[in-house]
Amino acid sequence: MFLALIYAAYFNIVVRVDPDATQSRFRVLADSGSPKTAAVYGERALAMSIKDGAPEESIVQLKKRLATVHLEARNYERGATLYEQVLSSPISRRYDAREHAVLENRLARAYILAGELERAVSIYSTFLELAKDEGARALPENTGSLEAFFAERVRDSGDLFAEALKPTGSGELFSGSFEARLAAANEMANLGAFFGMRETGLYAAAGLLSAAYEIRRELLGGDHQDTVQLVLILGPVYVGMGRLHDSETLYLEAFHAQERVKGANSPDLSLYIKLLAGVYERQGRLTEAQALHEHMRSLFRDAFGPQRYAANRQHDRRSDIDRPVSQYFLLPDDYTPRDLVAAAKYSVPVGKDPEIEEMKVRLAADETADPREANLPARLAQLISLCRSESGENISLRSGYRSFRTQHALYNRIGFKGTVTPPGMSEHQLGLAVDININGRLMRRSDRTNQCFEENAFRFGFILSYPPGNNYLPGMDSFEPWHWRYVGVQTAQLYRETGPLDHPQEFLAFLPCYRERAAAGLFSTAGEPDLCLAETEIITAATPQKTVAQPLGEKDNSARILNDAAGGARTR
Repeated sequence: MFLALIYAAYFNIVVRVDPDATQSRFRVLADSGSPKTAAVYGERALAMSIKDGAPEESIVQLKKRLATVHLEARNYERGATLYEQVLSSPISRRYDAREHAVLENRLARAYILAGELERAVSIYSTFLELAKDEGARALPENTGSLEAFFAERVRDSGDLFAEALKPTGSGELFSGSFEARLAAANEMANLGAFFGMRETGLYAAAGLLSAAYEIRRELLGGDHQDTVQLVLILGPVYVGMGRLHDSETLYLEAFHAQERVKGANSPDLSLYIKLLAGVYERQGRLTEAQALHEHMRSLFRDAFGPQRYAANRQHDRRSDIDRPVSQYFLLPDDYTPRDLVAAAKYSVPVGKDPEIEEMKVRLAADETADPREANLPARLAQLISLCRSESGENISLRSGYRSFRTQHALYNRIGFKGTVTPPGMSEHQLGLAVDININGRLMRRSDRTNQCFEENAFRFGFILSYPPGNNYLPGMDSFEPWHWRYVGVQTAQLYRETGPLDHPQEFLAFLPCYRERAAAGLFSTAGEPDLCLAETEIITAATPQKTVAQPLGEKDNSARILNDAAGGARTR
């Protein structure tokens, strides 16, 4: 017993005066799962190393290990401080981008756990910008790339954000000056849009976006377009979570805001009318939904005239302008449009050499108007010009036409990801689809330009091809906010006015039915089955998602029935 006491006293003295013994004890305790006690010895070892003038590199290594131990011991503020010191040391300049990002990621997680959310948001927002195109996708396309590495670090933070933020507003957690709070809101909007693209990220998205919305509404006002923009991102998140009352509140606020800004008779209100009507139908409030549908029709009748349904009907079918293309509607490998033109010649800003294949699009000129103005590239240039003036962002064409051979080569190189469609399933082969770049990377929902496209693209003949939740492509990641398809002005107007929400392929497959019923004044009543889709009792969006690409040249039964029903949409 006496010897044991002597040894204990000796050991206690040694670990207080011998740096090596103290560090050894620290490592043993840290490895044995005793973080609280280990942190005490680690702090003692750090102080002794600094006092004794130990090399900077050994001090930095000790700080990194000690910071991890403090996080395990739930000493989050101290852990964050140590990571800050490591990152600010001259030694950190030797780290490559991945090593530096690993430490910043640990620091950001410590900030969240310490309640310093705005500092964590700033780090992850920077990661998202560094992720470039990978920050626009739900799943990585090149898993080994540095961009995918940054996107993965952001994705892994979702659970922490979900725990730290309420799903309906946490703006009070972000303090500081006007500029600081607004910057935090902008960064949260970027992150929230990223998480909102994936079902597992809805709670993180709701927390970030609702806090951003609360701050923008307080600082900028409810009518400011940056405030309204968040409704288009947060509203669908609430719907996906089943928070219909919250989405209803948002859509109502956005509708009245746009009504005050753009006027009660503006067709621009149609987007918010359609979103709000969809929520009312989900809630079983069919009378209110029906009233909104009728209001939409009166707006369109006044803006576009009573004969807006029939124009270009035969031309569009003959020219494949209204043709559906997906894993259910395949194109043959020899399909090549005959009216390809260089988009740059029509003042479309392009992101690549203007003479290459991808910078070409179909002319797709109207027969009933001046073909120099009433065509795809001219209207795309007008849409981009409008959105550039509204957003201030640098907008350019990322991809236009791709031949079957080009699509085949891309698919073979990148693989089965969904972000590159298998050949024969791509609207790019039609020459009618355009991918949009913002500031040199794929457009995201958090970009101001995206709001402009969602509100105004239908005026110029474009619709969003791959909305959230679609199964048009065989991969898991088929939501593409950057991919817009030209269908002609009248068809795009009809889709906005009476087409099924977020079901563009079904709409195009049954377009003759929608046109005929609309021209006759026969519209589906809220809450009742869509009669055009019900004619064959096939709705492709309800088909279970395929896990492998359908073999080229083969169509399942639903595709054949839909193609037969669509008449002119049948592949040639």
